[in-house]
Amino acid sequence: MSGLTLAVFLLAQAAPAVAPGSEVRAMTVTLLDEKGNEVTDVTASDVALVENGVARDVISFKPDRRPLSVAILVDSSAAVGSAYRLNVVDAVSGLVARLPEGARYAVWTTGDRPTKIQDLTDDRQAAVQALRRVAPQGGNYVLDGVAEVAADLRKSAREGTRTVVVVVTFTGPEFSSLDRWRAAEDGAKGVALFVGVLVEGGEADFEQRTNVHYTLDKISSATGGRYETVLSAMGVDTALRKASALLRAGYRLSYATVPDLKKRRLELSVARPGTRALLPAETTRDAAPAAPEL
Repeated sequence: MSGLTLAVFLLAQAAPAVAPGSEVRAMTVTLLDEKGNEVTDVTASDVALVENGVARDVISFKPDRRPLSVAILVDSSAAVGSAYRLNVVDAVSGLVARLPEGARYAVWTTGDRPTKIQDLTDDRQAAVQALRRVAPQGGNYVLDGVAEVAADLRKSAREGTRTVVVVVTFTGPEFSSLDRWRAAEDGAKGVALFVGVLVEGGEADFEQRTNVHYTLDKISSATGGRYETVLSAMGVDTALRKASALLRAGYRLSYATVPDLKKRRLELSVARPGTRALLPAETTRDAAPAAPEL
């Protein structure tokens, strides 16, 4: 038996059987401990999946090692003022420096209108240089921004990468043309993971605050990401350090299910005390069961 034939034979023997008529679906889930740190060394034998109250067979569960394509959207509106340079630039630059190996990132700002100030790159020093050239001005167009960033990321991200959007915004006056429902819908398209950080204490009225809260919360829930509010700009760095752990904590899960379900309510249990699993609202179809690694 040749080496290739033997490898195929071993894969076939190791892969869990999928019942005829079943559909294999896949998603990336995030595992965090009680302190928000990534949880490592979890295998398929450590997890149990329930869909709509019915236990499903886990076909594959392993770390999601796909390279990241990350778009970072930063509030640079006039209402941010000195906090932009005093707190935000260094916090975002720190996030870039902590990105996993092989990641590429782009940087956008929201002041006056959504603007890409740094195209996708792996140069970790480019972020701070681009951000320092920006002077806070105009209104905050964050709702327009999340939609434009998602659309650009769909076009520019390399095939086979995991797309991530990170938003840092304040609750200053918001001037986007999109309503919150459209922004949330468009901002989630093609985005595998969304992380939002909202700094409270701005001058926005109740409706503007509600629009931003709704949009960031909706996209983070749809992608199994995270949305956090902080009381001042000094909390942005801590929030983005938590985001760094989130970017490293992904596991790719494939499971067997029945096709054509209108709704899929998923619950993942992990045999590790204190472990929290963040799941996206939607799963994707796998063309075939994921093969285990040799």
